[in-house]
Amino acid sequence: SRVLYFAGYRRMSDRYKVDEIEAAADAGVWCCDEGPGFTPTRPQDHAFVGNIVEAMRAYASGRLGARPIELNECDRIIAIGSDKMMAAVAAARHNVLAPYLSQRHVALGSINSPMQCMMKEICAQCLQPHRDPVTGKVSYVFSCFNQDQLLDDVDFPGLDTRLRQNAVQEKLTARWVARVSAPVAPD
Repeated sequence: SRVLYFAGYRRMSDRYKVDEIEAAADAGVWCCDEGPGFTPTRPQDHAFVGNIVEAMRAYASGRLGARPIELNECDRIIAIGSDKMMAAVAAARHNVLAPYLSQRHVALGSINSPMQCMMKEICAQCLQPHRDPVTGKVSYVFSCFNQDQLLDDVDFPGLDTRLRQNAVQEKLTARWVARVSAPVAPD
């Protein structure tokens, strides 16, 4: 197997584990929404300022230069990141990226759970609706037990709603942690 890795970040300061990513990937494209972007350290890698879908399209069309691995050689796409990014990749596979992808590829998303109860299929806070793209039939998956899901089956609006269910508690907790972690001024 060969790995073509697209790493996408909002800010340049968000990038981490570069050595580990380079060790695992045969070629990579370092994407950042923030300019000036990254400077690749290996000759087979590229950099792109913009989002991950734009980077995939630029790479596939040859705008980034030589392609050590053609996008149409990839038989697996694994999207890991925000629900918005995974939804964008899912949609792009059927429109702007379709001319560059193999018809036989399989696309998976690593679907996040707002709660990792570790009880596997008990609390249902991670319940994820799936909609069959052919029949429209709705089914449900416990994301805590099965994070890797076919991108075409994922109900991304449902995922967005589920991920926002704990937003108020998460914000309150972040503020509380910041408050109790703040340095105490001497009297």
